[in-house]
Amino acid sequence: MVPVLVAAWAYSAYPFALALPSERTEAILAGMVAAFSFFGCVPHEVWWDNPTTVVRQILKGRERRPNERYAALASHYAFDPLFCMPARGNEKSHAENRVKELQRQWATPVPQAADLDALNRWLRTCCLREAGHTVTGRDETVGQRFQRDQAEAQTLPPTPFDACIVQAGLVNKYQTVCFDRNRYSVPRCWAFKSVTIKGYIDAVEVVASGRVVARHRRSYDNDEQILDPLHYLAALGRRPAALDHAPVLRDWQLPASFERLRQALERQHGDRPGARQYIRVLQLLAEHPLERVRQAVERCLGKPALQAERVISEVQRLAASQSNGEADAAGKSLATPLDQYQVCRPDLGRFDALLGEGE
Repeated sequence: MVPVLVAAWAYSAYPFALALPSERTEAILAGMVAAFSFFGCVPHEVWWDNPTTVVRQILKGRERRPNERYAALASHYAFDPLFCMPARGNEKSHAENRVKELQRQWATPVPQAADLDALNRWLRTCCLREAGHTVTGRDETVGQRFQRDQAEAQTLPPTPFDACIVQAGLVNKYQTVCFDRNRYSVPRCWAFKSVTIKGYIDAVEVVASGRVVARHRRSYDNDEQILDPLHYLAALGRRPAALDHAPVLRDWQLPASFERLRQALERQHGDRPGARQYIRVLQLLAEHPLERVRQAVERCLGKPALQAERVISEVQRLAASQSNGEADAAGKSLATPLDQYQVCRPDLGRFDALLGEGE
């Protein structure tokens, strides 16, 4: 079973559907952002039943205390967040009937898809196809009526809403921070410090000092550790034994040329000194992309007097070469031939006028 967010316009009945990994607040936020993008506009009102992921507290009458992030979404898109009365089926009959229609039309038989992305591509096709249908009892198609909905709706803001939940966190001595019963790694310099955690439907970001310091895939399991080997490179210089004993580093999947480099360094310099030199090469990955370091490693393999300094120099040479190539390409794209410039000859008589004024 996969949860699907379904949104539909009351007048035109034009639908949007998106399969999501959960029914949590961040999933609802992501679904609403995707819906507004799909419709290309924003309604003046958005009605919900009273799910706990959207409504914090049901107050008197129609008063609600919405989830803080849903309230931020409503403010960003400038729509009025409205809610049905509890146990009033007549207020949500349109939405429930629309869901049943979509179940009959799109989920009978149950569609088969490799993953959520494939399922959502299929759902999007189904939604677009609805524009050509005519609802029973009406003379116009869904798409024709939706044109009127669009004409009355609000325009999209310049930037989409940041569809995530936000919470504070404290990094422990193992360089991890807890979010949703799992732990995510951060660089060593942020250990024992307070950070902000942003949870998306597919990713977790750790923010400190106003910038993202770590980004991981989102896990929906429990008690899992999602660790980035790059975050532990700084500690390797002080604890080289972790290279073979810490799972995050021991199980690191690197190109085969890296293992050949380590073997060559240990043959030439001995096990421990060779491992330390290999660690210095790994630490290049904190500042350079993997492909650049791989190229440098492969160019240095087989050369006499192999050591970390040779690989470091080759990486720096590649970085400078690639940087110059990008600058040349940008310069060529912006360069203008000199013969296209026209410079007016100066009127030297103006200097005579200035001298005359001075006298």
